Amino acid sequence: MNERDMDRRTFVMGSFGLGLAVLGAGVLAGCAAPAEPAAAPEAPEADAPGAEPEPTPAPASGTSGGRALVAVFSYSGTTLTVAERIAEATGADLFRIETADAYPDDYDAMIAQVQREQDEGYLPTLVGEAPDWDAYDTVYLGHPIWWGGLPHVMRAFLSQHDLAGKTTAPFSTSSSSGNAAALDALRELCPEADVREALHLTRGSLPGALDEVEPWIEGLARA
Repeated sequence: MNERDMDRRTFVMGSFGLGLAVLGAGVLAGCAAPAEPAAAPEAPEADAPGAEPEPTPAPASGTSGGRALVAVFSYSGTTLTVAERIAEATGADLFRIETADAYPDDYDAMIAQVQREQDEGYLPTLVGEAPDWDAYDTVYLGHPIWWGGLPHVMRAFLSQHDLAGKTTAPFSTSSSSGNAAALDALRELCPEADVREALHLTRGSLPGALDEVEPWIEGLARA
């Protein structure tokens, strides 16, 4: 079971601001959410005097004139920290993906619940949907890595939010495992998605590794 990146429920929407125009719009398919078998768990875890002020940059937009959204699921708060850095750097809005029934605070109970989701292919009920979803043409999609793969919470989110016509930039965190299986699952669920280069950070590398966020975003803009 990878990193306890799952935090209790808030919904934050930021204003859309800085000029890091990112990513071309891809023609993406809507996402189904098939179950996948569980694997062995890994434990989680100022201006110069007299100078004219610089003009304020115009709000960034996608190539189709749309907006950017950071959609993130986090349990312990680690993935949320990365999401907030991305939102700050890009001016994107921030949306917390939340389950209707909160995961237990007790770690063993939480692991047991997540294991049942994996074994039964259960998709948790989410708290509402991202507002103004159709207004976004770029989505930064963030989550922890659980059991080496994509949490079923994210499968539930993808089953309810059509990514067609949106560009997707995945980011994730874990205790030690990589993100390859989660990316494979994302591409399988959304076979026509324009999935860009992913950002993956391990808990032990934080907070220093947050400095990787801006170069990653700049790379996406050049791609």
